[in-house]
Amino acid sequence: AERRAVLDVLGASVLFAVCNVAWRYGEGPTVGVVFVRALLGAALGWVLIRRRARPSWRSALGTRSGAVAVLSAGASLVLAGTMFRSLDGPVAGLAVACTPAVAMLVRDRVGGLAGAAAVGSSVAAVVGVLIASGRSDEHAGVVWWAALVAVAFVAVEVVSRRSAQLAGEEGLDATCIVTASMVVAAVSTAPFAVAAEAGANSATWLSAILAAFVVAGLGTFGRVLRTEALPSAGVPAVAASTQVTALGTAIG
Repeated sequence: AERRAVLDVLGASVLFAVCNVAWRYGEGPTVGVVFVRALLGAALGWVLIRRRARPSWRSALGTRSGAVAVLSAGASLVLAGTMFRSLDGPVAGLAVACTPAVAMLVRDRVGGLAGAAAVGSSVAAVVGVLIASGRSDEHAGVVWWAALVAVAFVAVEVVSRRSAQLAGEEGLDATCIVTASMVVAAVSTAPFAVAAEAGANSATWLSAILAAFVVAGLGTFGRVLRTEALPSAGVPAVAASTQVTALGTAIG
């Protein structure tokens, strides 16, 4: 079971890498793309729940750990969309690389060597993001607020992964958790998306929808795979897989 969980986590990391690159596409305001992506993800999650005969997505909000997992995952989705559409690939990859380092440190089963490697990875990534945000030439493509979004994404993503692991250990269904997080993200961004996209032409909406289709499909399946595998694979395995996602994001 542990071997299968690790393979699922690695597979999810590849899906996330492609998903992160796909965030860059689609015209119009970022909030519009994030809203469409969350809406499509919620619809896809609902279909998966029906096909697998799982409990309602509302069941994920029934416990404290489930509610924290849902809310943090929804916030992580919004921050991810903002970050990947604001930062260039290599810098966004550095931000993603911060996540496993911090995640490993919250686990009491991590030894000193692994902890030191995690700290080194995180420090290198943070320094890279800060240096990029401090550059003023036209090729930097990073501003201070985008760097803050990246830092916030790292913090929220760590909370999301840890809470999803605890929720899974308590028996909550991964598909319900992911679907509920998509509903939360869609509802929270809907007013801003409508205001931002007011007066937009059909071509802009079509571009946002097409980009969101790719992100929603890959991202939703990736989140379900990772959430299901977390209790068996553990955060260290997810931490290692995130380096694969970071590399793929930078290359993409």
